[in-house]
Amino acid sequence: MPNHEAAKRALDVINNLGGSAEEFRAKWLALHAFSSEFEGNNQRKVLLRSIEQAIPNDEAGEIIDKLEAEIEYLSKNPVGNLELHDTHPDFYQHAKQDITQAQLSNRSPSNRLGHIICVVYQVRCNVEHGRKKLGTERSQKLFSISNEVLDLVMPILTRVSDAA
Repeated sequence: MPNHEAAKRALDVINNLGGSAEEFRAKWLALHAFSSEFEGNNQRKVLLRSIEQAIPNDEAGEIIDKLEAEIEYLSKNPVGNLELHDTHPDFYQHAKQDITQAQLSNRSPSNRLGHIICVVYQVRCNVEHGRKKLGTERSQKLFSISNEVLDLVMPILTRVSDAA
């Protein structure tokens, strides 16, 4: 029954959009506004490029160090693509690739941080397109991690954009 499922989804949003979910949406909009100034059709590549170009490696490395526990959590509990069924072979593809890249010490810290931002992007996509249930403990944990990442990144991005 599509009406029943649609009503349940709407109620989930109404009942759970406050708090960390709403905070996440607001912070994501700010990041999106920043990255939209960079050219490209593939949002993941645009996000990577914008982070690599805007955040110096020393600051990116400091952020990655601060996110060690969050990166470990995401490595053990990858974000799925909720546009796909959880049995689909590509369900975890992007998040697993991005977390793997973020953990490679031979990559520049800015590139590694860009890959972490891509995991946050998957959380955003799941909210917007994937019928993510906002009120679950897992959703709240992902919003909390995403907010932590964005709290560390956005002051640098807005400083860089003010300086230009």
